[in-house]
Amino acid sequence: MRGKLFHILNITVLVFMSGVNLLGWFGNAMSQVTYSSINFAITTTYVWWGAFYLIQYSRKESAWRVVWFLISIGVLFYWMAGGGASFYNAFVE
Repeated sequence: MRGKLFHILNITVLVFMSGVNLLGWFGNAMSQVTYSSINFAITTTYVWWGAFYLIQYSRKESAWRVVWFLISIGVLFYWMAGGGASFYNAFVE
């Protein structure tokens, strides 16, 4: 991935992720019982995205960036699909 494409793809993921997180946060706020695990998962999703962005940014090789971009997509999808809330319920509560 070259410079502009690298940034465009990561910002696109951030915008899509923000939209999904906003819907999740709104749904959690409007439910009868607000779960702190969902708030934790939503908040830490941005931390994960930033960490993966820095990992990708640290090297200039295209193969490195593509592999870590695909890893970040997989991890973020898992985290947003319930992995973050499960982690919170298993280790924090």
